[in-house]
Amino acid sequence: MHWPITLPTSTPEKYGKEDRTVRDPDWNFCDTWREMEKLLETGKVRAIGVANFSTVNLEKLLRTCKIVPAVNQTEIQPLLPQEKLNAFCSQHNIHQTAFGPLGGSGSTLHENPVVKRIAEKRGCSSGNVLLSWGVRKGWSVIPKSINPVRITSNLRDCFEMNGQEVEQVDNLVEALGGKRFNVPNWGTTVFHDD
Repeated sequence: MHWPITLPTSTPEKYGKEDRTVRDPDWNFCDTWREMEKLLETGKVRAIGVANFSTVNLEKLLRTCKIVPAVNQTEIQPLLPQEKLNAFCSQHNIHQTAFGPLGGSGSTLHENPVVKRIAEKRGCSSGNVLLSWGVRKGWSVIPKSINPVRITSNLRDCFEMNGQEVEQVDNLVEALGGKRFNVPNWGTTVFHDD
């Protein structure tokens, strides 16, 4: 389930053009999850998960679900480490997948001197530093790129970060401040943990 919200039923022609702030008052994400749980019984699905769920929404889901989500895909990057959410997911054995681990549109993380120094020392790109940081934290990382060279580099050049390097990247949020790059307007609070 990609968002903890309910959008109106759509037709292919109208998809993506609806008013995102309109909700179905008789349906919520717990109802959707209940239907997703039924998919496991078919044997066609091995695991189900969520995306963009905060601790508040996960707590709500866990009160009613039979099956705990296998994964929560959220924006996680050095300026949005989501420590409270990660601790909650770890406590409930929900794997975290980092969407946007390189930052997003307008991100200057690639140009940060700390990131560039580690990249130079390791002989890789700054993107590989950011991906390696996420992997070292225990998350799956899913960078977005349409550049074939970057895609190949992302797959090939990750490395095992040492504790000092992790700490240096961890400290970026204190030095630069927190920043979320993925902020759609759903007309309701979705991100409770920032």
